[in-house]
Amino acid sequence: MRIQRFHFAISTLLLLFSTGLLEAQKPSIPMTTRQAVSGIGELTGKHTDAKAFQEHAQGQFPVAWVSNRPTVGFIGRLGNDIGAADWLNWTTAHPEVLPGVCRNGIASFRLDAYHLHLLEQLPLDRVELASKAVPDLERARVGTRVDSVHAGLNLPQAFHGEGVLIGVLDWGFDYTHPNFYDTTLTSTRIRGAWDQYRQSGPAPAGFDYGTVAETPADLMAMGSDTANVYSYSTHGSHVAGIAGGSGCGIGLHGMAPAAEFLFATLMVDEAAALDAFAWMQDLAEADNKRLVINNSWGLPQWGTPDGTSLANQFIDAMSEEGVVFVSSNGNNGDSNFHFDHNFESAEDTVRSLVAFYPLSSHPSAWGQNLTLWGEPGGSFGMGLEFADGAYNVVGASEWVNSADGPDLWETDIIVNGDDSIFYDVAVESAHPANGRPFIQLRVHKGNSNVNVVLKVNAESGLVHAWNHTHLSNDVGNWGWDFSSAGQPGWTPGDPFYGVQQPACSQSVIAIGAHSSDFVNSGGNEIGGTLAYFSTFGPTLDGRLKPNLSAPGVNMESSLSSFRDGEYNVTETVEFDGTTYEFARLSGTSMSSPAVAGIVALMLEANPSLTPAEVMAILEETAREDNNTGELPEEGDHVWGYGKATATDAVLAALALSETPSSSAFENTRFSVHPNPTSDRFWIQGPSEEPIQWTLLNLQGQPIASDFSLAPCKVDVSKAANGAFLLRIKHGSHVELLRLMKTN
Repeated sequence: MRIQRFHFAISTLLLLFSTGLLEAQKPSIPMTTRQAVSGIGELTGKHTDAKAFQEHAQGQFPVAWVSNRPTVGFIGRLGNDIGAADWLNWTTAHPEVLPGVCRNGIASFRLDAYHLHLLEQLPLDRVELASKAVPDLERARVGTRVDSVHAGLNLPQAFHGEGVLIGVLDWGFDYTHPNFYDTTLTSTRIRGAWDQYRQSGPAPAGFDYGTVAETPADLMAMGSDTANVYSYSTHGSHVAGIAGGSGCGIGLHGMAPAAEFLFATLMVDEAAALDAFAWMQDLAEADNKRLVINNSWGLPQWGTPDGTSLANQFIDAMSEEGVVFVSSNGNNGDSNFHFDHNFESAEDTVRSLVAFYPLSSHPSAWGQNLTLWGEPGGSFGMGLEFADGAYNVVGASEWVNSADGPDLWETDIIVNGDDSIFYDVAVESAHPANGRPFIQLRVHKGNSNVNVVLKVNAESGLVHAWNHTHLSNDVGNWGWDFSSAGQPGWTPGDPFYGVQQPACSQSVIAIGAHSSDFVNSGGNEIGGTLAYFSTFGPTLDGRLKPNLSAPGVNMESSLSSFRDGEYNVTETVEFDGTTYEFARLSGTSMSSPAVAGIVALMLEANPSLTPAEVMAILEETAREDNNTGELPEEGDHVWGYGKATATDAVLAALALSETPSSSAFENTRFSVHPNPTSDRFWIQGPSEEPIQWTLLNLQGQPIASDFSLAPCKVDVSKAANGAFLLRIKHGSHVELLRLMKTN
């Protein structure tokens, strides 16, 4: 066995960062960011032609053509003595740095790919490479009870999302599709669209890249977003149709068909995503409308799975300002790509076989990306063993200890005669984001038949490991198995702890997926089983994810008429001389917009809801059934709190309304007295017909119900103190009243 270790990655970084430092305090930069910057630096060294560099780099790194040059996306945190104005002044003096949005001390920016040495000169205390984003790929309205909300069943009125903006960050928008018109197919409901790839301009106010359209004429002139690394996609059109499609007159409407849209064609990295979030928030505030943003994509590389990244902090800050974020939970539920072990002694070592994604299955398939996290203040070691088909060890890597970080290197090993194994390592003794020890190891074995075994050791503490596919010119967001390989004492993998950014943020409502529930010809509700791909939680720090589940299997929605991919078309509609099509797709990409649409219904019912209240209502009104089984009171890491239930969520939103004169409480025929009450109250109102009254808690759950003639007496002496909602049905009239129970 021959081992040759190279430190050229570090030396490249030293070369990049060796010129004129202006700041006494250099920013903290994670080793995975330094590793990626090293790779970008190697490509700029090979390709002096900027276009050639762009072509080779944009698949693997957050590189985009902005202001007539290749730029790299980053996110930074301002130092304590640096304000937003100071940051903008600094970038003005350094035109190689293109500032994006800056909110609550978190700034997005792009750096000329040929001036990466400026990273160490930035007046920031922390810098992270912007992770690349990848997509997470008629019965759903019944299963979520949205059909009942549209009909106003057991509600004071019908709700369709009117007056609410749904933001969609994605790729593949067809601005001309009738699914994004109103239900009469007269006017577009697209409030604005920002194509971050189209560089002809005009850019949105405050930004210097992309093209924005905010009038129907401009939208129709653009037609669609432009081709990008995902070519002419249709993902965004399908996602948006689920959230709020008009249905085009053929019954395929989305969850909130009266809501308006904000579309942003994402430049495939999180720096551009933060810019898009801010643009959407600015428009919503200008229109004085509530905003819910759907994210049907994930960030599988360079991030932290516990919600501590700078992007997570940015999202949480925007949530505090009233923006509701909904995100797909991911599609790794069918992969045993994780294991963890609680170590109790230095002699305790675990082994697990690393499965490799077949090179023939993807043109950019390269190898596997192994990431390991320990507990704050702890340390652990790891290494690789190489074994033949009988699991006899034929070679081994160097042992890597997290306490030796920060460091990174690359190594080439020859084992078993002529099998070449390559791997690179990034090590943090305490990651800048969360203080946890961290090791990332990317391993390539080509067509070798050698088995790769991961070994992990620690004196104490819990260590987690994940196995993701790594692509040479793209980002793989799918897990691949760990297994015990039938070897005594080896550790198998499991599907848990799979949540990635942005779903792992504290304030993001993360959505799992199940098949649609529907009523068969016998009147029985069937379906609704867990989608095989729905990612399991929790987050690395143990928080519950997903928050709840929604339909995400074979969801029928709109296709972009500009796409260049083929799909099995299920429906067509003619509009303005063009044939527009629909198809069924599956993924948590589809379940997330279903809940975003439900949020729009809730915000129409009660525009004063905070994002925290929206999340709490969705969790508290999620339902259990035979498929979920009885869930723990604190939820579980597969279903969250259960299945999204729009009727109860909207009812609970109304119950929290602080505006008694809102439309939901107008035209009252009934009254209750005394209110507050300590033991009983009377319902007064028309007595020609019997009424059905139902007493509900603020989560929309029934406490008591009966048929009576008004006036009638209701005994609440045994009910807990607090606020309740009284729903009264009188013929076709439904009315909601508030009631307070006291001592």
